[in-house]
Order: sequence, then structure tokens, then C-alpha cells
Amino acid sequence: MSLVSEQSIFLLQVGELIRKAHELGFVVTGGELYRTPEQQALYMKNGRSKTMGSQHLKRLAVDLNFFKEDADGGLALTYDADALRPLGQYWESLDSANRWGGNWSSFKDTPHFERRPASAVEAPSVSTAGAVEAVAEVAGVAGRAVGGSASRGGAGLLAAAVGVRCPNQRDDVETVQRILNLSLEAGKIALDAPLSTDGAFGGKTLAAISAFQRAALGETEPDGVVSVKGATWSALCDFLPTVDQEAFMALLYLRAAEADASGFHASLLATMKQRGIDSPLRIAHFLAQLGHESGELRFHEEIASGKAYEGRADLGNTRSGDGPRFKGRGLIQLTGRANYESYGKAIGRKDEILAQPTLIATDPALCVDVAGWYWETRKINPLADRDDLIAVTKKINGGTNGLEDRRRLLVRAKGLLGIG
Repeated sequence: MSLVSEQSIFLLQVGELIRKAHELGFVVTGGELYRTPEQQALYMKNGRSKTMGSQHLKRLAVDLNFFKEDADGGLALTYDADALRPLGQYWESLDSANRWGGNWSSFKDTPHFERRPASAVEAPSVSTAGAVEAVAEVAGVAGRAVGGSASRGGAGLLAAAVGVRCPNQRDDVETVQRILNLSLEAGKIALDAPLSTDGAFGGKTLAAISAFQRAALGETEPDGVVSVKGATWSALCDFLPTVDQEAFMALLYLRAAEADASGFHASLLATMKQRGIDSPLRIAHFLAQLGHESGELRFHEEIASGKAYEGRADLGNTRSGDGPRFKGRGLIQLTGRANYESYGKAIGRKDEILAQPTLIATDPALCVDVAGWYWETRKINPLADRDDLIAVTKKINGGTNGLEDRRRLLVRAKGLLGIG
């Protein structure tokens, strides 16, 4: 049976499963269906998975969110194996190829339902041209593809020339260093080791630029200069990463720690997909605002103690200690008991969030999603669709504080996404 046929059977049976869940009194929302190989590799790196054989890679697995009404009439997300076991049993009864994660012996993944046919079905390879759209699908970006396309990126990423007798501004040098390393990974040039992306121009960076000019442009006497509108920069832009690649965040947020650029990547993709931030303009504005608000992923929690919020009834801080307890957290900061409660209710985890508000800062998925929730509830997508930076900033900030830095990050995001 073809992969497409397997996928069709799988989705029809997922529909049956959801209908069964409603019969049993669950409220069901969608979770993860498709996962790119790059995401799966990151999950393995972070210990969230132990295999590159996930059925998510073939669109033959889905993670669903199951909610039950709690005592106060709210909805509580449940992962309880006993509560979900009737659904697991029903899923496996539909087809001999179906498997429920709650029955796994290695670990219990109760929201996970998959189809695993006896005959192996090959997952599509992202190394082929036909899979480019599938790779970009995670964030809904169908524009600039891996390795370049009709919509070449790069505009605004380089402010001044890099090379011999050039300004060599720090951000420009680091940008060039990172792209040269991507060309090294792609096998375009050969270096003894990847460049240190420290933003300092020296002999190794000069040698790498010269090597690239020889390999990409066929220059026999390279000048070692990357000018803003020159052929070398144009050729380097063929190696710009797409948003589904970890290198995208590191190249967008030059001040971010490598661990944060990598660690937040999967959560950023998931949040953007879930919250409808699904066009290049929406993604560019969201990442620019989030970047400014978080100091380019460096700040996950307000530095101040939060005592200034004590007794703020407008924030719902009506109990002693609420100010520090519910101070700003998240990449776009959530502040005040009322806002923590609203967000907790929205994701079905109110009691957990109110009991452990620090989770908003320490859990990467929540740290990002709270920003997406704010974006969605304030209906900012239409403003991003109009490319209205000032209106978007006022929705986030209440004014226009930090407008130039937000503009800088927006230009950078647009350049990476190939907008303009």
C-alpha cells in the first residue's frame, strides 16, 4: 500500500477516535501531526525522543489533547493512562496496524496514536526538491526554500561590507561567518574547522571568504571582500537557512545564546503553527517583537523582583505576595495573577500554572506559547498582514518603546524569509 493510502486510512480512523472521545465526555483539540527530520533530531538531542523512526515523519502519528471538566466547571488537560485507556483500546481495535503510546513499555506517551503497518513505508526525503514544501510546512512558509529559490533572501541582513579594509561591523561579520559555516556544512567550501562566530574579522574569516569566492564564483584571485550588493553576498544568500532550520534563529538573534536559539526553535515553530502565525509577514513581525521583548531570547523572566506589582488589583494581584509570585515571565511577558489565570484556563492547565507560575519561564514550550497566546488573543495577525510595525508595537507595548530595535529585528527577519 502506498504512503498516501496509509495516510488516508490513518486520518479517517483519527476521525473515528475523536468521535469516540466526545462520546466518552472528552473535549479534544489537535496537537502534533507532522514532524520534520530536523525537529526529530532536536527531540533526540533534548531527550524527548529516542529514535529517528517516528511515525510523525510520515504523517502516520498524531498527538491529541484531551480535556475533562473539573470541579469548578473549567477544562483540565489529562494525560492519565487509566482515564485514556478506553480510547487507547478503541484505537487499537480499529486496525491491527494501530498503536497507542499508553501501551508502550519503554515510556508512556498517552496522547500519542499512530499507525505502523507491517510493511515498512518510506518517509519522504527532505533532501529532494519535491519535499521542500513539506519541510517548510511546519511554519506555513512556502516562500524561500532550502538552497535558494525565486524569492532570494538577504535584503537588510548586511549593513556594510566585510573584508579587507572594510568597516567590519560586529553584526555584519558574524552574519557572514554564520553563512560561511552553512556553506561549509553544505560542502561548498573546505575549512579545517567551522569559523568561530564571534563577529571579529581576522585571518580565518578572510581565508573562508576567499575560499568561498574561489568555489562559488570561480575567482582565481579573490579579493576577500563581501560587499552589500556584490556577487559574493548574492552567492552567500543561496545558503541562508529556512525557518524550519535551527540556524535560522541563531542568524536572526545574534545576541542569543546558542543553547537558547537551538532550544527554543521547535517550540517557536509549534507555537506559530498553533496560533495561526502562518505567513512570512506574520512570522517576521512575531519574531521581531518577541526578539525585542526577550532581549533576543536572553530574558525569560523579569529581572525585577515584582514587588512593584504588589496590590495591583488591575492585574488581579489581590493576595499578599502576588506581585513577586506573578511577575513578568515568558518571551512576551505574562504579568499578574489574572493574566496567569486566563492563560492557564486557555490551555487547560489553570491550577498547575497558578501553583507553579515559574513554569512560564522554565518550560520552553510555555515560555514561547504564552507569547503566541498574547498575540492571538490581541488579534495582532491582521496588523502584521498590513505590515504595520507601529500598530503591532502598540498592541505589544502599549506605546512605541524600543521601536528602532523592533524595526531592526523586523528587517532582519524579512531578509531571512525573503520578503521584499
